Parts: sequence; C-alpha cells; structure tokens
Amino acid sequence: MRILLFFVSIAILLTSCWDLRTGTDIEGFAPGTWRGVFKLEDQRVPVMYEIKNSNNDKPIEFIFKTERQDIAADSAIILGDTLFAYFGATNTYLKIIHQVDQMDGFLYDNAGAEYPIAFAGIYGIQHRFPDVRKTPKANLTGEWKITATIEKDSTLEGTLRISTDGKNKATASLKFPTYPQVIYLEGTVQASKIHLSGFDGKTVCWISANIDSAKKLTQGNLKLNNKGYFWEAVSNAGISTQ
Repeated sequence: MRILLFFVSIAILLTSCWDLRTGTDIEGFAPGTWRGVFKLEDQRVPVMYEIKNSNNDKPIEFIFKTERQDIAADSAIILGDTLFAYFGATNTYLKIIHQVDQMDGFLYDNAGAEYPIAFAGIYGIQHRFPDVRKTPKANLTGEWKITATIEKDSTLEGTLRISTDGKNKATASLKFPTYPQVIYLEGTVQASKIHLSGFDGKTVCWISANIDSAKKLTQGNLKLNNKGYFWEAVSNAGISTQ
C-alpha cells in the first residue's frame, strides 16, 4: 500500500510540473505601451513605442508612435534575451537586451559615424514628458522658419510646423531641404520653454528653445543623432496655417 501511495504521489508531482512547464510562459517582454529614451552625448530624447505579439507565435510588432505617424520595424525577432528590430528602409536596427518590463541596448547603422546610440525602455509609462502644467507664455501654433547654425559662418534653413492643444501638449513636423523626409515630433510647452522629440527609424531628433514671444523662438537646441546645432525661428504663430 505504501509503495502504491508513493507512486501515486510521484505521478501527481510529475503532472504538476508538466502543467507548470506547459502553461503560459513569461517570455519576451510585456506587450503594450513603452517609454523609451535615446541617450545622445549630452541629451536624453524620450520616445513612445508599442510592442505587440511578444508572447505568442505571431510576428512581433515594434512600433514607434506619434499622433501623426507610426514608424514600425520591418521585422523584429527574439534570440534568447536579445531583441533585434530592423528598420530596412533606413538600414538601421536596434539590438536590445530585454527583461519583461525593461530594455537596454543600442541603435546601430554601420554606415553612420554618429552610431551606435544608447537606448533604454521602461514598460507602462504613458507620458513622453512629465505631466507638468505650467501656462505657456504664448500660442505657438503655426509655421516657423527655423535657421540652424551648422558652422561659424554657415546656416541651414528649414520649416517647423507646430500645433498645440491650447494648453501644454504640442505636436510638430520638421523639414530641411537637405533631409529626405519629414520628422514628426511630440512634446510639451511649459511657461517659456518648448521641448519636442521624435524618431523616424534612422534619426533621433530633439528640439528645445526659449519662447521669446508668439513670433520668435530663441536659444534653440537641435539634435539630429549626435550632431548638434543652435537655432532660432520666426513665425506667424498664433495663426494656424495647417
């Protein structure tokens, strides 16, 4: 009888172990909204992204998000504890060591001297920037002519289109004649400061400036990957041109 009970106990134990092993594995990372930060030489650039299908047999989706544009990786695969997200059109990729709710890695492009760029992500944070609510000094909605200083006697002109919600939230698009595509940005306007950030699959972009008035931004800081520029802008802000 004791022998029979012994074997019954062993059978129950093995069955329990099998149930644990074949249950829903916590593999990959948490699906849903993540807040990421690209770490440039002297600036941290926040972004929002979404991960889908991280715990099943469907293709993983890795998507950087703004209100006006989603940038999805062409492919994303997991090898052990490492995620590879490839942006084929721009020849860049993220290589990330992941846990369930955090990531650390780098953005690579073997053809670019400004790479690699460090990257980190935290799961579940819903705000790109802290949810601060200081009344903006001016309404910045409108089209801005931006002049960036490249070298001592050389400048680059572009167009920055800003849209605000009348409070602290801002979206924008940035276009330079020498850059092949528009970069879409999101950010915040707090008192006399504006901060915007974005990522288009190749270029990490940061913009900040002082709000001098509804028609002028000064002491601007522009980052395109690890290249930095000072800039100013003038506008008919306050009158939407979009």
